[in-house]
Amino acid sequence: MARIFGQPGDEWGDQQLFQVLEKLPNGFRVYAQPPLIYKDKRRDPDYVIVHKTVGVVVLEVKDWVTITRAGPDYAMVQRRASDTPEKKTSPVEQARIAVLLLADMLQEDEDLHDWAGRLDFPYRYAGVLPHIPGSAIKKLERVWGETHVFGRDDMAPEILEEKLIKISIPFVYRKEMSQKQLRAACAIIDRELKVMDLVTDKFRGVYDETQEEIFKEPLNFEQNDRDAEQKHQTNLFTSVDLADPEKRLKHLEREMPPDIADLKSNTNIRLLRGFAGTGKTDVLILRANYLHKLYQDIDILVTTFNKPILDNRLRPELAHLDRVDVINFDKLCAEIHMIKRGQLTKAQNMRGVLNRLAKDIPAINEWGVDFLADEITWMKEVGRVTRDEYCNNVREGRGGVKGKTLSQNMKSEVFDIFVLYQKELSYIPAHDWVDRHNLTFEFLQSGTQPKKKYDVILVDEAQHFAPNWIPILYYFLKPNGSMFICDDPSQSVYRFFSWKQKGVDVVGRTRWLRIPYRNTRQIFKAAFSLIANDDLAQQLLSEDETEILEAIDSYDLRDGPKPKVCHFSDVPAEADYIKNKVNLLLDEGVVPQEIGVLHTKHFVLDKFRQILPRGVNIYEARRQTGLEYSIVFIPQVQKLFDRDTDLSWDEDQSRQRMMTYMMMSRARSDLYLCYQQKWPKILDTLKDHVTWCEESKL
Repeated sequence: MARIFGQPGDEWGDQQLFQVLEKLPNGFRVYAQPPLIYKDKRRDPDYVIVHKTVGVVVLEVKDWVTITRAGPDYAMVQRRASDTPEKKTSPVEQARIAVLLLADMLQEDEDLHDWAGRLDFPYRYAGVLPHIPGSAIKKLERVWGETHVFGRDDMAPEILEEKLIKISIPFVYRKEMSQKQLRAACAIIDRELKVMDLVTDKFRGVYDETQEEIFKEPLNFEQNDRDAEQKHQTNLFTSVDLADPEKRLKHLEREMPPDIADLKSNTNIRLLRGFAGTGKTDVLILRANYLHKLYQDIDILVTTFNKPILDNRLRPELAHLDRVDVINFDKLCAEIHMIKRGQLTKAQNMRGVLNRLAKDIPAINEWGVDFLADEITWMKEVGRVTRDEYCNNVREGRGGVKGKTLSQNMKSEVFDIFVLYQKELSYIPAHDWVDRHNLTFEFLQSGTQPKKKYDVILVDEAQHFAPNWIPILYYFLKPNGSMFICDDPSQSVYRFFSWKQKGVDVVGRTRWLRIPYRNTRQIFKAAFSLIANDDLAQQLLSEDETEILEAIDSYDLRDGPKPKVCHFSDVPAEADYIKNKVNLLLDEGVVPQEIGVLHTKHFVLDKFRQILPRGVNIYEARRQTGLEYSIVFIPQVQKLFDRDTDLSWDEDQSRQRMMTYMMMSRARSDLYLCYQQKWPKILDTLKDHVTWCEESKL
């Protein structure tokens, strides 16, 4: 089947042709009513077709029934409501003018023409008259051109395909359009397909066919009773039957909160997955624009947990759309609290509360505040908040540095601290951030309704979502609405839940973006080597039962220098090198916003905030998923792996690899990893993919 983008006009003939074009074979890409603008000229043809063999074709369709006379560029058209024929420009002439304008646009791209300036592929044009029988078409062909007029008898896909190929052209072309030429031509027809640098506004490439198909996918509004809202909510969020021990055990084994619904029956979920740099956020932004333009009466919500990407990408790039609300997920939850209670209690920092309790409870320091905060967060997010649920079920991935699973006695000690922590919150009185989300879900279940509901919800960076966050969003969705979710499980740096644990069956609803456009081939190969054989990363990546990675060498990636690994004798020498390198880049014309310095430790970043120029991005790494910079520095690499947690050894190493992969993949063109002392063994897979430099040779 052909890929057709856009909608037909209101006339019967236009809609008839639209249905035929949809049935053309694979390889045909059809654009309905695309505006063609070149300098001070504009044409709006009914259809533009792109095909590797046929080339580019412009079609103009007319709903005319009776033509009394025709000239070289006109027709006398008899309307039912008039006794006098009207003189109209022929559809062939309209298509000819439009295709010449398009040819001028195509010739501006050096990839599309030869050394003499002639296009490397044919461009054709024709007029389409779906009401007119073959006998009348033959007469028109004598005036307008034998191969340039299609009629009623041609309204079948196999006939139309043959007619398109036979449209006469002045030159003979002996080669097909390359994939690069096909995408370049499509990007000239639809300017939204051009990838532009947000900082420099320079052209960076063209979105591929998969990206285009995903963001232009039409909505599937099911023909159910849209007014049955209460039934909708009840069906989506059915609590687990706690009276059935077998069901309860199965539920706990899946690590889902007891009130999380099974969303498998909902067909309006689309999950878009992709590695770092594959353009997921771009596709989400393009989809919001496309749906806003295509459907004039729908409301759209765009949300994410990651505030930096909300502020730097989503809000600025969607601000012009009047029916698109861009709202942080935590703000959505805060709204429900305000509706329910009339006020918003400030959420407490879990580590801060634990640190205060540690003054009187030595066991907290023995376990470690970071470990306890991580464990309590997990307990709350998966719903294991009773002693029986927590202590009597397997807790994988926990233990000391030897990787032992927590024993029942150890879990009992942790649960005692959890109880004291919860009591402290009740004394304040207050709640923490996990409680805010859980309370939001409880309020919604008890009948609290959002102020506004949406036909479409678009979610970015969903790998950061806890199990009950998607069900929260469903209360913001109108019955029969659609949800479009983007995630990259290889960039899970806050939470490590699979979609199965979140209650969403993604098999059959997932599309993959596989080409990491952001990075050069050298940067991506180096970064991906860290997680290519990592068990946790591969488990999260493969849950939709698809092949997750093809050969990187087959990707159409940019080439550039290998990442540079720099060894320094001490921290001051490293700081001087990065400072001097940044100043040199700025002198060469690189803008500060194109440079990023990333790390997981604040004391490392604070040093660079003092010595680097204003405007350079110096950020804690976890908040950088979805963002990108031309040049990235990762200083004191050895400090990324200070072991200060009681995760099992395997899980801790997996998290560290995924974090480093995420930081490295923020770089579009140049990447510098700097370290002192010994090179971390956990990064040994990088050795064949980087350039090694000692301080004395820099």
